[in-house]
Parts: sequence; structure tokens; C-alpha cells
Amino acid sequence: MLPPEAPPQILYVQVSSTSPHAGDTLDVLVLASSNVASVELRVGGYGAGMTKTDVGHFESASTVPRLPFFMSHNLTLQIIARNTAGLAVQQTVALHVR
Repeated sequence: MLPPEAPPQILYVQVSSTSPHAGDTLDVLVLASSNVASVELRVGGYGAGMTKTDVGHFESASTVPRLPFFMSHNLTLQIIARNTAGLAVQQTVALHVR
């Protein structure tokens, strides 16, 4: 167990697909250090918090939207973990929405 003020750590990230189709459910699992209080997912200008299911264990399920033809379908999923002091660590995953 890390003390609350220690820097947060992202230990493992699992994404159900890095090339999902519009309408698919994208499941994300994040395992983080014990002092992580919250994890946020961001894509473009949109962000959402993940559900904390246990110490350092966060889960999320989202429906992949249909993207307009003129918009890039290559996106970056940002995973941002924060401790209670507000210190953050970030990891990224490349996505290609079909």
C-alpha cells in the first residue's frame, strides 16, 4: 500500500479493442497503485470518470459513437490516474474507429 501523497501509478491497461466499430461496446480495465483515487478517460474533447470497483481497480464500458466521414477515425484514448492530492499520471492508447 502506497501512502496517499506518493505519486500515482498506472500498472496495467486493458482495452477490449483498439479498432472498434461504431455501436460496439468498448470495455476498459485499469489497474493502478493503491493510492489512486480516480481514473479519467479522455478522447478528443470528451472525458468520463471510470468506476472504482476495488482498491486500484477501475472499469468502464462505453458505446463507440458513429463518427462523421470528415473526422479523423484515428484517435488517442488518454487514461489519467490521480491521487487525493491531485497528482496525475497519464498513459495513452491509440484507437482506430471503423
